[in-house]
Amino acid sequence: MKIRSVIVGCAHMHVNEIALYISGEPHSVLRGVADVPAALPEETDKRYTRAWNLQNIVNTYKVTPYDDYLAMLDELKPDVAYLLCENYRKAEIAEEIARRGIDVIIEKPMAVDPESAAKIVALKEKYGVNIFVNWPVAWRKYVREMKATLDSGQFGKIKKLRYLNGHTGPLGKGAKHRGVSDNAEAMTDAERSRTWWYRSECGGGAFLDILCYGCYFTRWMFGKKPLSMMAYAANLGTPYGDVEDNLAAIATYEDAFAVCEGTWTTPRRRMPTGPEAVCEEGAVWCDGVPDGEAFVAAADIYGNDVAPAALDEDEGYRNMPCHYAAFRLAGEPIAETLTAEFNADVVAMIDAARRSNLSRKAESL
Repeated sequence: MKIRSVIVGCAHMHVNEIALYISGEPHSVLRGVADVPAALPEETDKRYTRAWNLQNIVNTYKVTPYDDYLAMLDELKPDVAYLLCENYRKAEIAEEIARRGIDVIIEKPMAVDPESAAKIVALKEKYGVNIFVNWPVAWRKYVREMKATLDSGQFGKIKKLRYLNGHTGPLGKGAKHRGVSDNAEAMTDAERSRTWWYRSECGGGAFLDILCYGCYFTRWMFGKKPLSMMAYAANLGTPYGDVEDNLAAIATYEDAFAVCEGTWTTPRRRMPTGPEAVCEEGAVWCDGVPDGEAFVAAADIYGNDVAPAALDEDEGYRNMPCHYAAFRLAGEPIAETLTAEFNADVVAMIDAARRSNLSRKAESL
């Protein structure tokens, strides 16, 4: 049996990575691809724009393009649709997919706000379908090794988690995204201003694009959502957009906290490999060298090296299409961090951070 897959939406450049992974998954077939109508028509088809993404998938994987995503769903009747539209349309389009009895896999973050997240969670019961959320970091083995090391208990409870993530922007200078070998082409400020990434009404900005990762790791590593969020954000280097491009947030628990930072104005090389956790009896962190393999390191409270937990290779954790195939065909469980319920918590954290940035005080979830 082949899992019949389609792609709905080409607004997110991760769509190229998804197409690559579907094509490489032996039990899956990519039957069609269609963009959704853009609220803000782009004025260029340079690399990583929605027009370029669509054409790259068609040319590379010989996939049939459709002008109308609804017509594609009705004609092909796929088993699963990967949704990569603008953030603000995810709830609306996810329902169009789900009401046809098709499973939905949404590219992170799940929704633009808690109300939209609740609508998406409700689709599972309303239409009897599966709703999952793809996170690129879910397939990093070293991150799962970090989580297993923390769960071993040898370091005690986490007291502080820190995560910094970012780049020069989705379409920034030198931007490069998995699934494509080349960097973004030079764009003018006017061209970038006409893309959804830099417009708040479309769900653009670093809060949803970058802070979501810090919220993901915080919710996962601590095993529960925090009590409140405090955040500060600003547009420091993106005058052609009306969104924040740098931010810092603190997630507070009863006796611990997490610091989550994001940027659209920093070279990716400056970014740490992954999260770092300070615990009662030591520390655990992700490490690596430029262009080298990432790994997990740990030390006890005295500074002595401690071997992190080891994980066996799992083919079901190579990427989202592989994970979904293992779930669909072999009944393997879906990772907690990909569930709609987990991701509703992540959206609630982002929302509280955004409210805090406006109120200048801590906001509860």
